[in-house]
Amino acid sequence: MEPINKVIMRDDKKSGDYSYLVAKIDDNGNLVLEGVDGGKDVEKFFGASDYEYWLTIPKDFKETALLHLIKERFSSAHDLKTWLEEKQIPRNYTSY
Repeated sequence: MEPINKVIMRDDKKSGDYSYLVAKIDDNGNLVLEGVDGGKDVEKFFGASDYEYWLTIPKDFKETALLHLIKERFSSAHDLKTWLEEKQIPRNYTSY
């Protein structure tokens, strides 16, 4: 597996409405969630047919965000190791 710098988190289309969200590392090393929602429901709330947005975590804080996510998502090294294996992400595990 090759390293990646983008994952699609949501890509929903139904009845003329759509919602797309991607998490990526931009060219400057920032972590960015970039999304767009559109359709009749969006038009009701915003008066336009689509709504685009960006949430940027500066590169100096993306590791902080990652560590907090790991803490909240995993309760043991085994859980994290299993998840990494499922995603085919290289890892080293040593015990004695």
